[in-house]
Amino acid sequence: MQVGFLLCSSPEAQDGFTVGKLADGLLSAGHSVSLFLMDDGVYHATRHATGHATRHATGDATGQATGSQAGPGYSSMELSRLLERGAKVALCAVTARARGLGEAELDPRIELSSQYELAQMVKEADRFLAFGTV
Repeated sequence: MQVGFLLCSSPEAQDGFTVGKLADGLLSAGHSVSLFLMDDGVYHATRHATGHATRHATGDATGQATGSQAGPGYSSMELSRLLERGAKVALCAVTARARGLGEAELDPRIELSSQYELAQMVKEADRFLAFGTV
């Protein structure tokens, strides 16, 4: 079975944890999982949140994190684990750009996509679940 997820909430919200556990369980049961990150959900895809590649700490005079290092922190979804287990992950490039995230801040294993690719993901899924939508 192909299961798709839309995640629109930031990493500190419960939704990321829920999606991560559901996706992990589905992958363990042999199902295919697709995940589309949009709105504040794009923060799950940052190199900082996924732990992919070396993080370069930046800070101001007080030593506080600034720029892409500030923000939500580590994703409870464990996106890296889902990617390693075969989940397909894409994000809305428009909402990422609107939040100041470019390719340098994003995990390179995640596809920059559009609403068209989200529509294709919904069409191909046997079940599709949305989290953090208004």
